[in-house]
Amino acid sequence: MADFRFEVGTDVLCNLGPNGWKLGRIIALNYREDHWPAGQVAPYQVSLEDDHALIYVPEDDDRYCRKATDEDVRIARRKDALAELPPGVAGSERGRSDSPLACADDALAVGSPTYRSGRCECCDCCPTNWSAVELYSEHYRCAARNGLKVTRHSIDLGTLRVGDAVDVESGEHIGERLPQAGFMQCPTLVRLPPGLRFYDDGSLRGDVRFDPHRGAAYGVEFVAVSTAHWDGSVGLVRLEITFSVQGNEPPDGFDVAAFNTTQKEASAAAARIVHTLGDLWEQWEREALDNRETCEQMGAALARLRELLEANPRLDGGRWWARLGGYHMNVHKLLENKLFECELYLGHALTFDSAVTRSWAEQNLKGCYDKRRLEAARFMWIDGLEQMMRGEWARAAETLRLAAEKKDGWGWAVNFGDIWFSECAARLVHGAELSAAGSKDGATWMADAERALDRGVERTAEAGAFGPAGHPWGAELRAAFASYAGACANDESKAWLEGLKARTVYWCAQVLGGAFPFPPKPRPRVDDAAELVQRMPGHNRLAG
Repeated sequence: MADFRFEVGTDVLCNLGPNGWKLGRIIALNYREDHWPAGQVAPYQVSLEDDHALIYVPEDDDRYCRKATDEDVRIARRKDALAELPPGVAGSERGRSDSPLACADDALAVGSPTYRSGRCECCDCCPTNWSAVELYSEHYRCAARNGLKVTRHSIDLGTLRVGDAVDVESGEHIGERLPQAGFMQCPTLVRLPPGLRFYDDGSLRGDVRFDPHRGAAYGVEFVAVSTAHWDGSVGLVRLEITFSVQGNEPPDGFDVAAFNTTQKEASAAAARIVHTLGDLWEQWEREALDNRETCEQMGAALARLRELLEANPRLDGGRWWARLGGYHMNVHKLLENKLFECELYLGHALTFDSAVTRSWAEQNLKGCYDKRRLEAARFMWIDGLEQMMRGEWARAAETLRLAAEKKDGWGWAVNFGDIWFSECAARLVHGAELSAAGSKDGATWMADAERALDRGVERTAEAGAFGPAGHPWGAELRAAFASYAGACANDESKAWLEGLKARTVYWCAQVLGGAFPFPPKPRPRVDDAAELVQRMPGHNRLAG
């Protein structure tokens, strides 16, 4: 028997090409079919979870089959990160009990990247500002990470027919115990039939109209969340309204053939744009395009795709929204300020009732959440540098320590141990000040400074970007350590300390100015976040 990576019974994710990755369980090793040539064998036979279909994995390689993570299992087995976990599914990690969540009286501007502070597990510190990804994504899990209670309430309307009137009053179904406000924060409006409108108090009203995107009969699992009383005994409220629709037949005068033709043409246009985006990224990888050319050309293609989806908001079950968000991530990797767009469009894809669309979105959202942590590391680094320039050495050392913890010393374009060099400088200055004042704590601070320096030097060596001399700030800090004992012995410690402070302020100014060898200053946003949100689709349009 071959030495395979997985055993029978292992939960795995299998790559089904256009249908995305699907969860399954290995049921056999060394699988073969009778008509295969002698000697041909597949490493695994897998039973897919959603429909129990039997498939085989052609090669024992991550391209075709990988071990399912806890997030993979949760994505496959529940609709969103606030839904109740099915039996046997591992829960999210226990949230911190001391999360510094708080809501200021003045509302923040749309798209304010408060996650860059690194607080609240890189979620917005006010739950009433949470976006769809913060509420629904299994990779963000902001409620779980911050230890918030979730109260779940379900309403089953039974079976409705096209033409039926719906009048669900919030107080009638939700009751006085739960909040009757805030439900329009991130509702999954795209799941509702045309003709029905959902309101901020949790009410649902209107007449069920024909939906050309669905079959003659279909089910609805609509979800909305209120965070209005996040800090009370109720916590977040996840409201789910379920019902089935019968008689979804086109009304007189509705041209089904014309509608299908329009959708087919729009789908083909979206596919062409996505192909162009993939080709542009490949050219960048081959260095046929530089960063600026790639960003400009991909930005133009993404704008065309967005306009196409604004005109056809429910095209192909939301799959192109996931692509729109995913390719914005490529542009963000080139240091364009595009994480907001990534999360906006991927979050919208999560609101569709399509397992494939959600799977595509979640695959990208894992990287998006990591990008939040990277950005937090960089902007906390900047905060620490500014604190050093104000002479707040101990405070800066703590800020920089927390920044390094976010992504093990990395940041958004911060690649060479820079955060650790900064922490070393802050600790070295404060340690020398304490020693000069006769405090025994000074030696501890200086020892911690040297450990931070060693980590930065190791990272610089791994990167191989500076040659034998290493990072210039790192080399200067090493020289400062070497000269400290001599300065103290010759009663020159005060001059040594003033010189170190002056050089540290110099290096901080170099970083903040975006000078070599540090990353360039972050570029401002190109598109207004509030305008992008305003352009997003709302309730489904009436058909016919």
